[in-house]
Amino acid sequence: MITLGVIGIVAAMTLPVITQKTQDKQTVSQLKKAYSALSQAYLMAVNENGTPENWGAGGINEDESHKIMARNFTKYMKVIVDCIDMSNSDVAKYCSEKFANTKYYSTVRIADGATVSFRMWYGDCKSVYGTTKPLKNVCGRFTVDVNGNKKPNEYGQDMFSFYVTKQGIFPMGSENDTVVMFKKYCDRHKISEDTNYDHGMGCTAWVLMNENLDYKYCDDLNWGGKTKCK
Repeated sequence: MITLGVIGIVAAMTLPVITQKTQDKQTVSQLKKAYSALSQAYLMAVNENGTPENWGAGGINEDESHKIMARNFTKYMKVIVDCIDMSNSDVAKYCSEKFANTKYYSTVRIADGATVSFRMWYGDCKSVYGTTKPLKNVCGRFTVDVNGNKKPNEYGQDMFSFYVTKQGIFPMGSENDTVVMFKKYCDRHKISEDTNYDHGMGCTAWVLMNENLDYKYCDDLNWGGKTKCK
């Protein structure tokens, strides 16, 4: 009886971990799929209209700019729900509660159930967010919620952000990112006090490059060394 009790306790402790790891693998797969679709859409948009500074968008305070960015991408994507011109309440209902403010975001739901919310920062694409050429030519960003409106709707869990640049789309939080840095914006113990960037925004590059969400389970991960908890 004691042995059975111990086995039961161990099972109760390990099953949630196994379930979470399985979910993490699914999240990695979903994010990779969305990244591929958006990368292809970017290339096709550039082929037709030039790089983003030529798209006719203004800046962050012009809601039409977000729509311009969104339309340039979504023209080449399988969109099942187009919320770009919807009211805030309809965006929340059909696409995303998190990004249901059309003054700041333009959102669509794509074929695999994910939502993508676009935001233009600067139409001239000259913002500097890192040390590489693309990160010195940032235009704006978009956020992918891999499971749509389903919970938890949190950055680094099911929501992942990317820079839109003159050279392509790049995940936030890379080793060359000097603004939305992995150690600052993907630490499970830290809550960002920066009103411009939410905690978890710096996790995207990690998930794509290391194919895990282990930053949820241990504290000593870094780009130059440890990339898994175990």
